[in-house]
Amino acid sequence: MRCQLPDFETVFRIPADHTLRLDGTCSRGGRIYGMAWSHSEYDPAGRLVARYESYDEIGADRDEPRCGWRRYDPAGHLTHAHEIDRRWSALVEQAAPGRAAETFLQNPDHQAPGTARRQAAFA
Repeated sequence: MRCQLPDFETVFRIPADHTLRLDGTCSRGGRIYGMAWSHSEYDPAGRLVARYESYDEIGADRDEPRCGWRRYDPAGHLTHAHEIDRRWSALVEQAAPGRAAETFLQNPDHQAPGTARRQAAFA
């Protein structure tokens, strides 16, 4: 069964009046296998608010699953990062319906059972 992509607007907490544009996707194989997405957030006036990188991958030893995201301000400075040690598909399988998986990936205060998390906020 194919796993549905995250609702990135929910994960990144995009305000209803802002627009999130998908800028690109990338799949990769080799030592690290997975998918990555890049997005840009715009305010109602069309000004860039932030850029996002998100990923779902397995490390070189196939025992290092992870998914997460990074937020950059318009100048390119990292402002927030969040990562958990689970593939997106595994997170969806264990989460309850109704965007619970997005909540675990979105909010550092919520942790899916059996996951470790790595997070950082930057000033």
